[in-house]
Amino acid sequence: MKKFISILFISSLLSISHASNLDDWSNNDLCGWMESTSIPKYILNEVVKRKILCSGGLEVSALPLSKSNVSKNGTTFASPDPSLVIKVNSEIKIEYSY
Repeated sequence: MKKFISILFISSLLSISHASNLDDWSNNDLCGWMESTSIPKYILNEVVKRKILCSGGLEVSALPLSKSNVSKNGTTFASPDPSLVIKVNSEIKIEYSY
């Protein structure tokens, strides 16, 4: 009888721990996973089911507008801030002897 009760108890613990219900996950918890390189299928299905918009790992009501970084000549990159560019003193001549 003790063996039967212990088996019943252990099986009840296994069935409880095996259930992975995402109902208690917040939308931001799910959006955090959307930034991952490999998103588990069950999390992706839950995001689609809830119709969540995610940006930067958080739930948003609308996707932010982003400026395109592609032009007719290829990918463009932002110019550096001119105040951060170091001016080189060209009066100094350095000679190397090999």
